[in-house]
Amino acid sequence: MKQKILNFVKNILRKTGFIIIRPKDSSLIKDIKKIFLHNERSFVYGLRKYLVDSLYCHASPGVMELVVNNLNLFIKKDVSRNKLLNLGGGTGQVSKIYESLGFEVYNVDIEEKNIDKKHIQFDLNSTDHLPYQDNYFDVIVCSEIIEHIENPWKLFRDVKKHLKESGLFVLTTPNIQSSFSKLKFLFLGYFHWFTPNCFSFHINPIFKWEVELIANKYDFKLEKICGSGDYYFNKNSGKLKKIMNKNESLIFFFKK
Repeated sequence: MKQKILNFVKNILRKTGFIIIRPKDSSLIKDIKKIFLHNERSFVYGLRKYLVDSLYCHASPGVMELVVNNLNLFIKKDVSRNKLLNLGGGTGQVSKIYESLGFEVYNVDIEEKNIDKKHIQFDLNSTDHLPYQDNYFDVIVCSEIIEHIENPWKLFRDVKKHLKESGLFVLTTPNIQSSFSKLKFLFLGYFHWFTPNCFSFHINPIFKWEVELIANKYDFKLEKICGSGDYYFNKNSGKLKKIMNKNESLIFFFKK
């Protein structure tokens, strides 16, 4: 019965423009999906809408998978470099997934409820400083948060202050420069993910050049950029123009 209902829903989605794809997950992602929540979610790639089974998080499908795969490569090189700060990490499974990779995770979020040494409630829009030592973390992840931040320059200053030399800074954000987002702006006056129903939480659409401008100011070296949908299609590795045009979200990997 469940399968019949699922097939019925999929047929409806096909008729309304969704294309259903089967992800070719890495063995790591397959193992994580056995433990942590995942569900079918939609995303835009190019000018088409797709439906795919992805890890549950507040980001476009493919973002979490790409971040996890890259963090796994990082910690495999040196398991002692395992202190990770998850900025705006929510209260759910994302930090637990990072812990499953071997990281010692410190979680910061305005809605954090389990307050202790490694879980603090903190408003990233406040003028206060994070309560951590300088040069303390090997990795800092800020996934789908910078668009919620009033002052992205302060965010980068805080990251620089608390990240160790040669540490990894992972930043993801909606890609307002995609073809789909630009068309939406042309006809509606709003970027994708920055329409009026998003204004209560998405307050700062940020361009790639602006991210790079701030990063350069604080001496971060851009290691690579990925696009969320490229996890499923794997077509645009290294092809910046296609990454920018097709993907719903961007993933930046910086080195301090």
